[in-house]
Amino acid sequence: MPASLSHPPLIHVQAVSAGFDAERPVHRELTLRIDAPGLTLLQGPNGSGKSTLVEVLSGHLPQTAGTVTLAGVDSRSPEASRVRRICRTEPALYPTMTARDHVVFASAWCGADPREGLRRAERHGLGPWLDEAAENLSTGNRRKLWTIVCTCGDFDVVVLDEPFNGLDSASTGVLCEELTEWAARRTVLVVAHRPPEQLAPSAVLTLPGGAAPGAAQDDGIATRPVR
Repeated sequence: MPASLSHPPLIHVQAVSAGFDAERPVHRELTLRIDAPGLTLLQGPNGSGKSTLVEVLSGHLPQTAGTVTLAGVDSRSPEASRVRRICRTEPALYPTMTARDHVVFASAWCGADPREGLRRAERHGLGPWLDEAAENLSTGNRRKLWTIVCTCGDFDVVVLDEPFNGLDSASTGVLCEELTEWAARRTVLVVAHRPPEQLAPSAVLTLPGGAAPGAAQDDGIATRPVR
């Protein structure tokens, strides 16, 4: 992607080593840079460190070497929550809280108008279940609610780890439309083992490595544009 002359990279990972076991890092000297808005698909075999990279970008997993910035903000800084949204694989919802209250609570946290989140919920087909407790929702509806509450408000960078799990074809189409809309002015990074046909990434980032211990090697990371 072309470098911006007036703004810092939206995602900049520079010579990063990281892993949940500091003695056996999954990533060694990982470097990647995304300068402009767009939709990037992150792929790689099992064990290549896709979810590890998500946690590094989230600031939850501090790198043992190197730097990570999002729109010029250190990923470990409290300020990063202003520019970043992270949607992990497993929904973490309050079981007895209604879907509506989840949206209102998440909107309040980031200073967003809850009406926008509720409009998104309607768009995703959650309208009839807004007053249901999260524990009573289907797998697909929990996934929809989780995605909405993780991506409320304004942001520059959003990272989603396997966001299509549990969604039917229609729901997948709605989410793909939303991701495409965001990508017009934000950086959208999507981890998807089996990306749906409706997804239209502008680039694909492939991590090498594999499931064998010590197999992950970050030399030769490939980023290719999608035409």
